[in-house]
Amino acid sequence: MMGQQQNMGRLLLAIGLLMLAFAVKGWLVAPPSAPVTVKAGQFDTGRAVARLERILGDQRPHPVDTSANDAVRNRLIGELRAIGLRPEIREATDCRANPRARVVSCSHVRNVVASIGPAAGPRLLLNAHYDSTPAGPGAADDGIGVATLLEVAGQLRAKPPVRPVTFLFNEGEEYGLNGASAFARHDPLAPSVDSLINIESRGVSGAATMFETNAPNGPAIAAYARATRRPNANSISTDMAALIPNTTDVQVFKEKGWMTLSYAIIGNETRYHSPGDTVATLDRGSAAQMGSEVLAATRAMVEAPRAEGGSRMVFTDIAGLFLIALPLLFAAALLAALLLVTLFVARQRNALGRPLLTCAAAWTGAVAAAALAATLFNLIRPGAFWRAEPLPAYLAIYAVIIVVETMILARLALTADLDRRRAAAWTLTLLLGVLASVILPGATIYFLAAPGLALAALLIMPRSGRAGATLIAAAALVQLLMFAQLLAEIEMLLVDGPLWAVAPLAALATLPVLVEVAGPIDRRFGTLMVGAAALVCVGALSIPRTTPIRPGGLTLDYLRDDVEKRADWSVSNGMTPLPAGWSRFGPWRKAELRNSTSKRWLAKAPLLPLPTPRAQVSSIVPDGNGRRITLILHRGGFDTMGLRFAKGVAVTAMGLGGDAQVIPTAAGKGFSLLRCAGRGCDGLSVELRFADRRPVKGELIGTAFALPPESAPLVAARPASHIPHYAPNSSVRIIPFTL
Repeated sequence: MMGQQQNMGRLLLAIGLLMLAFAVKGWLVAPPSAPVTVKAGQFDTGRAVARLERILGDQRPHPVDTSANDAVRNRLIGELRAIGLRPEIREATDCRANPRARVVSCSHVRNVVASIGPAAGPRLLLNAHYDSTPAGPGAADDGIGVATLLEVAGQLRAKPPVRPVTFLFNEGEEYGLNGASAFARHDPLAPSVDSLINIESRGVSGAATMFETNAPNGPAIAAYARATRRPNANSISTDMAALIPNTTDVQVFKEKGWMTLSYAIIGNETRYHSPGDTVATLDRGSAAQMGSEVLAATRAMVEAPRAEGGSRMVFTDIAGLFLIALPLLFAAALLAALLLVTLFVARQRNALGRPLLTCAAAWTGAVAAAALAATLFNLIRPGAFWRAEPLPAYLAIYAVIIVVETMILARLALTADLDRRRAAAWTLTLLLGVLASVILPGATIYFLAAPGLALAALLIMPRSGRAGATLIAAAALVQLLMFAQLLAEIEMLLVDGPLWAVAPLAALATLPVLVEVAGPIDRRFGTLMVGAAALVCVGALSIPRTTPIRPGGLTLDYLRDDVEKRADWSVSNGMTPLPAGWSRFGPWRKAELRNSTSKRWLAKAPLLPLPTPRAQVSSIVPDGNGRRITLILHRGGFDTMGLRFAKGVAVTAMGLGGDAQVIPTAAGKGFSLLRCAGRGCDGLSVELRFADRRPVKGELIGTAFALPPESAPLVAARPASHIPHYAPNSSVRIIPFTL
């Protein structure tokens, strides 16, 4: 009886410590505070933010090719001249095809370029964009990049570099990477560039993460390792950046083969692309770390020329203290060796049968239970209710994982001794590690240190129980530390969920700890664990949807669809329940807009007069078995316009006359869209190519970043806790046409 009570005490302590570790793991990825005093040669955050405040002025949105962006650009040029630089404006009209969608985006851009150092030689390019989305002022996205580049330029001005350094403040990133495209294709400085530092943002706080490089990444990681003062980087994020479509300027520059380090902050995404992305909400610690890291990287890349070739590296930081990096081939070979030796040891100890299957069942059951819990959460409280306070919801998922894993491992304790359970748990860890590394090679680095310590423990345990126990404890702690840090980053990235996405990694983080302490559990203790997890879940479901720091998203649109001869009010809020009292504007229904694939709340609206965009046919000429059509665009008073063709229409290329962008094969077979933003669209000549000569039907889509006066009751009814997110309140008109 006494032994069972002691075991229950150890289990309770372990569960409590695991939950505490999950609760405080955010500290592992938090940026340091901005320094109070700044020494000569250090990044001055206060000065950088003061410049940003002056550049943004009244902090209104300033999208590409607008008078608001003209004002921002003029103030930016003034700041560059105050530093002592001679900025130049490079104008171009650019159309760029999205490599993974049948979309071509056009705009007239005015890039601002300034250089320091020798006129000739291999050039280092520092890049940020100065335009914002139409939804907000962009103090973080990408004001943090603008402020960083200006302060770095000031530091280099005081001590000129030994090779040329160019600062590119590009325009049109938010609409279609047009500024980067124009620089890469047409700027006379582009051919001399061999290295790139890019700065981005997907939030207003968080650590300055180096999340993307060129391939092979050996020279880039070596430069990063030399420069970083507080590393925050891992090779899983760089793998994901390559796999998941992203719309940063690096997507354009990668085609050039430049050695690349790309940085971003991703904390508090609720203010990203919204009116809440202001200078006041930009975290000063994040700005300080971003600036310090970029300044150090700039100096390192200036002093050391780019190394050619290099192997692919896998890497991770440990709590921002130091960086571990290994060649992928070496790491993969080491992982394979660890798996083979661990399988041999596990086989000797008869751990490959029922013990391994039970550990696998514990991991699988925990993941399945987490997925079920997340599904129930969504049924009880629809939408991403946790966006204001993500941690309680994720702690609920972790509590479910721990309880289910413990209950299943308790069954294993009845039939297998601790030595067999340990061997089985670490064998499963390595098997899953190999699987993860095949899918994401960058994951290899996460399955070497802890399993290596565990294997050493298993080998010496028969001869020295105390040393073996110390090593096995170290292995479990190292795995928990590395995985908890990665979980903190995943939580920030997946702010909209799904909540269960953390489950596979979390269940693997807890397995080596729980296998050490799990033992036979009586019914009362099991009920206590389930009840405690249920209380955590109830607490998570009770958190508010919004806070002053993390507002809710609610974007209003007026949509006039001349194709269907109807009009609707549209609400985009992640399909969360509409605010109380909004039924008076309804009835509301869930549906997709003609100009979007995401679901919205729609309610019938009156047909209101809106401007009329036009696409005037200039010429139609045969083009092989197809035809080439030239159109002259007229926005008609809208801010942006688009030409959309349904799936199946054989559009092969779209863009500027004589320079139409071929639709990539990887773009698939969905709808085709040519879109244009800003004043340069009026009178713009564009070219469309079709694979055949059959008449085609399309839609002209005009978008104005304002609502009609009739929307006033809806705007007034929007809660103060909600703001437009990702897109501004807009009026949209869709008009059919035939070519």
